[in-house]
Amino acid sequence: MNYVELTFTCDSPLTAELLMADLDALPIESVTTEGQVLKAYVEESRYETYGPEDFPLANAVGQVQWTVREIAHQNWNETWESNFPPLVIGHDVLIRAPFHTEPDPANFRYVIQMIPKMAFGTGHHPTTYLMMEAVLEGEKAGILAGARILDMGCGTAILAVLALQAGASTAVGIEIDPFAAENAQEISELHGMQERLAVFAGDAHLLAKDAPAAGPYDVVYANINRNILLADMEHYASVMAPKGILYLSGFYAADVPILLECAKRCGYQSKGEASKDGWMRLTLEYQAHAQN
Repeated sequence: MNYVELTFTCDSPLTAELLMADLDALPIESVTTEGQVLKAYVEESRYETYGPEDFPLANAVGQVQWTVREIAHQNWNETWESNFPPLVIGHDVLIRAPFHTEPDPANFRYVIQMIPKMAFGTGHHPTTYLMMEAVLEGEKAGILAGARILDMGCGTAILAVLALQAGASTAVGIEIDPFAAENAQEISELHGMQERLAVFAGDAHLLAKDAPAAGPYDVVYANINRNILLADMEHYASVMAPKGILYLSGFYAADVPILLECAKRCGYQSKGEASKDGWMRLTLEYQAHAQN
């Protein structure tokens, strides 16, 4: 699988932030940021030549320039390594690759080692960071102990791996990209979790009754995008255990009202929200009796 890398240079932090919103509407699989420089990755088969009209929010407030290059699948490791610094959350979590020598893993409660195959799902995106914080908050609140969890749009399944390290009993990851799902399975095996973490390639239809990933689940993490979350909210509700917790991310503050409205219709009650770099996370509790 070949990818196209788009490297954007923005004239201000605000332009860069709005460019992230523009990219969310395109078939972009991953974005890495460093100041006012963003790198976006899209499958070659899904790439179309972009013009200024494709980035209306960013261009309304500033200027954006970009370059395009193809990355052959066989050359991905080199690109991945050059764009993947270790990720640290306090003294709790370290996400690292085999080529990282610092910081010392012994200084962290949980360590996740990534297989250097792809940059998607390394934890550096603000939404993944928010969800990892949710895992730690759930651990502190005691909701993960012995829980069965679901990681929707799992990417490389680092949320599922972290949840299992933090006390969950079993986990299921669902990822629509078969290559990412394969990578997630390898990471599961790398951490000796193949008996506790099942990874499936597909979408929310795998949650149907008698389907491979049918519930119930005590905790569900869904870090995708607004439109898919809205479309699949009922599927999540169908596999929730009573009083189960649903964490949502992959959207902006402006999307919160419509997501909360949809969640309420599906039987959820809001328990809080968090934000990072303009991205949001919602915490919802399933109240089956609240359904219409």
